[in-house]
Amino acid sequence: MEQLFQVEYRTSTNMDISRYHYHETYEVILVTQGAATFTVESELILAERGALILIRPGMLHMSTGLTGAPYSRYSLFFRMESLLPFISEQTDFREIYKSDVTFLRLTEKETKMLEQQCRACEEHPDEFGGDLAANMAFLKVMVTIGQILRQDRSDIPLPYTENLENYKRVEPIILYVKEHPTEQMTLESIAEQFFYNKHYLCRVFKNATGVSVGNYIMGVRIRYAASFLRKGHSVLESGQLAGFKNNSNYINTFHRIMGISPGQYKQRYRGKNISV
Repeated sequence: MEQLFQVEYRTSTNMDISRYHYHETYEVILVTQGAATFTVESELILAERGALILIRPGMLHMSTGLTGAPYSRYSLFFRMESLLPFISEQTDFREIYKSDVTFLRLTEKETKMLEQQCRACEEHPDEFGGDLAANMAFLKVMVTIGQILRQDRSDIPLPYTENLENYKRVEPIILYVKEHPTEQMTLESIAEQFFYNKHYLCRVFKNATGVSVGNYIMGVRIRYAASFLRKGHSVLESGQLAGFKNNSNYINTFHRIMGISPGQYKQRYRGKNISV
């Protein structure tokens, strides 16, 4: 029987940083231990135990471990067409990814339930019936996520953690940078605007997000430029629209952050026919 999904369980060390990347598949991420920040397109998310992240094909994302304990997570990858035979009028898995919700903080009860279901996805792969059991476990994961998304979660309290407190402290800066991707910002200008000492801001922001203020600003601008490349703009146009004054600097910065040049990104993205 064809396996409907792939599953990975991974533990990353402190301050482990992945590159921006995208998949041709859908992805479900469940953080089970520790803390990290996940950048999904323009969203910078604090992800501790119980964080559920839903990523569509083509969405640029990366993760950064925070200081403290290593963080662990399950990642499930699948193609929606594999689930079409299991879709009904009552249960349409496509609805999970149709909303704007890409991130949920689960209760401990929900986390334990999903963690157990994810674990079942990778158990007994070579036993008789193991393929069926794994696919059934995966379908159960998807059903559970669909049920969770339909709940009213407005009154679910968030547990206090030091990481959350640090994140809340710099969240206004995160939102400002996200909403002004072409503005010429520096550590000094941000510190002045938000009434911080720049050395204090640098330390607090890095502790809360795992990245420096300058790298976050540049990452937002590069992701903004990538969105224009996906729409068919030229390399020169995408850099100008994202606020870069020098094309050579734009190309070098794009390559440093993304691991490939803007031209290569445009060619690979269009060649895969992926849409966000």
